[in-house]
Amino acid sequence: MERREAIKRTAALLGGAVFAPTLLGVINGCTPKGGSWSASLFNPVQAAMTQALSETILPKTDTPGALDAGVPGFIETMVAEFYSGQQRELFLNGLDSFAEKCIHDTGSSFTELSPEEKLRYTSAINREAVRSEHREGPPFFLMFKELVLIGFFTSEEGATQVLRYLPVPGYYEGCVPFKEIGRAWAI
Repeated sequence: MERREAIKRTAALLGGAVFAPTLLGVINGCTPKGGSWSASLFNPVQAAMTQALSETILPKTDTPGALDAGVPGFIETMVAEFYSGQQRELFLNGLDSFAEKCIHDTGSSFTELSPEEKLRYTSAINREAVRSEHREGPPFFLMFKELVLIGFFTSEEGATQVLRYLPVPGYYEGCVPFKEIGRAWAI
């Protein structure tokens, strides 16, 4: 492998492949809201696919899953409000292509597969997406997976029940004699 290729792949692994609209959405305060979701941008097939694929990537175990955190609604909001028209079309086409590819590869729609079959299928698609060259931008599956992970870990459920959460780190002492502190801190 050439040095240039190694640097390119390392950058992709370290976050260089993070899709810019996702960062923009999170910075602007887009976070998932739990509860029921009714699709407004996605058609019924795309909405069902988004729910099934989200739950396959982050299933409910002893911790909440993607559906519990409201990730499908987050994904639709991100695509509808923060993606450009071209990016939105690319995402929706990717969702439709994923559904068609699953029917072609397995003989069934993704939503009809058993949880084990969904996991096997998405694992194979993930490996294929990671190995691809990313010449025309990140593969659809990696963009979708990124939205699921960011949506989940910025939700209340992901941040408080899965990640370690300490609302007030440390304690506060407002009045301490300077002699007890010693020198002032540089930071």
